[in-house]
Amino acid sequence: MTNTQIVTANHKHRPLEELNLIDDFLFQEMLSHEDGEEFCRILLRTILNRPIRKVKIIPQKAISGIDTNHHGIRMDAYIEEFSDTPLSPEAVITDSNVMPDIYDMEPNKQYEKHTLPRRMRYYHGILDTQFLSAGADYDKLPNIVIITILPYDPFGRNRMVYTIANQCLEDSSIPYDDGARKIFLYTKGTAGNPSQELKDMLNYIEATSEKNVTNPDIATIHRFVEKLKHKKEVGINYMKSWELEKMYRKQGLAEGIKALVTTCQELGISQSETTSKIMQKLSIEQADAEDYVRRFWQ
Repeated sequence: MTNTQIVTANHKHRPLEELNLIDDFLFQEMLSHEDGEEFCRILLRTILNRPIRKVKIIPQKAISGIDTNHHGIRMDAYIEEFSDTPLSPEAVITDSNVMPDIYDMEPNKQYEKHTLPRRMRYYHGILDTQFLSAGADYDKLPNIVIITILPYDPFGRNRMVYTIANQCLEDSSIPYDDGARKIFLYTKGTAGNPSQELKDMLNYIEATSEKNVTNPDIATIHRFVEKLKHKKEVGINYMKSWELEKMYRKQGLAEGIKALVTTCQELGISQSETTSKIMQKLSIEQADAEDYVRRFWQ
């Protein structure tokens, strides 16, 4: 019996092989996979329509609020692109002389059309606090782009790409570049003359199957996805994620979190990563998640 057959036998939900990249589980697993950086490079190159050279990703990066009473955030794919200075093969990726561009890229199937703009505002504010030490000049802030992939139209204009940036309302010709951008990608949008490569890529992300492989970049990602879906540990993770959700409903929050912490320990996941998973699944504050991990970690 295969991993996906085990899942299907125990739970009434889609088997692993039917998941699409727009599904949070598969997208997160892809980011954590050995091919995650190349996967992100291809996506960024297609979305931004320019070469992407060297990237470093941190899947499910959690950033706390200014204190324990303020909301933190979790980024699906925290991506640093090093493009301003050529790197030698021996260069360290965290070289302080290189100013990275920062990207947060994530699919979002939850319909939250009316809260997206203020959520993005909060994300940018929290991110900025991470990059400017006391006494540093403001020009040290990196460019930050938040990319959200949506199966619904966030603004009702049938555009595939909505790029949001600050500007002077009285005179839009006045240069005002604060390095902050938001890009909303509507998978079914047609207005605005999007490139065929982007249309095909978003179609594949929403419906991840061989029949939607239309170019070499998508073919590469499809190979990554197929390899991922056949990994035993991915099937186990998928099965356990549904088992834990059932436990949350049946046994309550604390017991569900205890089971999640135990499972993470068994899989060799660190305490910090376990904290991030609790924050992700339950949308609770980092301090509360850390407290649960301390209580249940054995």
